[in-house]
Amino acid sequence: MVGFRNRYMVMEVFVNPNRDKVGNDSIIITQFNVSKAVKDSLLENFGECGLASSLGSFQGKC
Repeated sequence: MVGFRNRYMVMEVFVNPNRDKVGNDSIIITQFNVSKAVKDSLLENFGECGLASSLGSFQGKC
């Protein structure tokens, strides 16, 4: 029997300080925002089946 293996992905976020600011728009990086971006990317690149297969063990930590 093969045991369950964890996969980890480490990311570093760079924000351009010289970007065009419209109003008081600030970038807020939260666990929810990062998780949503990863899930949206999985959906776009691998479709609903790929997203569904990853959601069982997907967990975002900041």
